[in-house]
Amino acid sequence: MAGSLTRTVEAQVTDASLAPVTAAATDTLPRTTEPKRTLSSVGRELLERARDAGVVRAGLTAADLVPLMCGVAHAANVHGAPAARVETARRCPATLLEGLYVRQGPNAGQDLPEPGRTA
Repeated sequence: MAGSLTRTVEAQVTDASLAPVTAAATDTLPRTTEPKRTLSSVGRELLERARDAGVVRAGLTAADLVPLMCGVAHAANVHGAPAARVETARRCPATLLEGLYVRQGPNAGQDLPEPGRTA
């Protein structure tokens, strides 16, 4: 799930058309309907698997993920220099997923895992 979320944010940062097309309530172009539906379905499935595995909060919904990822992509676009946007787009979802709190116990003080890798 972490890898998918990171790639989604990367895509939003590298393709300026993705965020407005994805966020649109109605599809202006018929060719965007099926890809949006597929992306939504895959996202829901990944979230359900993560929830069933007990690795995400039980109350988290697919609808919650959209604004979170859009917010991260927007922040990377607004606050990152163009050359650093992709790196910011990789680092921020890891921070969002891992949380802002310092770990306690045997992993205390370790850096966040690279996107797509576990600690």
